Amino acid sequence: MNLQIIYNPQYFMKVTSSILLGFLLFLFLGCSSSTKLMDSWKSSNFNSLSNAKILVISEHSEMSVRELYESSIANKLRSQNINAIEAHLQFPTLKKAETPEAIDKILNQFKEAKISAIILTSLKQTIETSNMSLSSKKEVPETYSEKASFSSVSHQKNNQAIANSKTYVLEAITYNLALEKDKQLVNVCLVDVTDPSSGDKILKSFTKIIGAQFQ
Repeated sequence: MNLQIIYNPQYFMKVTSSILLGFLLFLFLGCSSSTKLMDSWKSSNFNSLSNAKILVISEHSEMSVRELYESSIANKLRSQNINAIEAHLQFPTLKKAETPEAIDKILNQFKEAKISAIILTSLKQTIETSNMSLSSKKEVPETYSEKASFSSVSHQKNNQAIANSKTYVLEAITYNLALEKDKQLVNVCLVDVTDPSSGDKILKSFTKIIGAQFQ
């Protein structure tokens, strides 16, 4: 599934600045475990999701991981009286759409199933650091890679350092499919989890922050 993100200049200026600032602060503040919402954006139409049937989709190549994330997020939303359903249950054969025609076909399937909104989650990047320096190439998410804020740091690396800390940057994008196409994007949030004690820590932290968007 590869829906085109609607470009919002103010939002992306904030996001690019926040990712860069958060990364630089991490270099100087050490390697303690932490979870934080790096940035978020909501449209004025976000509250239109109150009665929506929301499909939770995790973009991950491993089905077991996809199922864990979709179930955790959907369960959290249902606990908040939000009508949410896991994509692996509703559409077990769902695959990433590569063409506009494939996207339209999937959206028609959603419409037939009375799905009126989707939450699309993914791991955007992994940052490894050591002794206040990059240990490997910093991969900037494709969505933001052309923004000027990233140009000076996107290709830095230090071949001599040994990584001893890791930060995961995750993204959740919410669309209201009942709105006009240019208004369907209603929420985006970026979350970073630094040195988690386990994969379960990443999942729980990410799920909690997504749920908070609906409170």
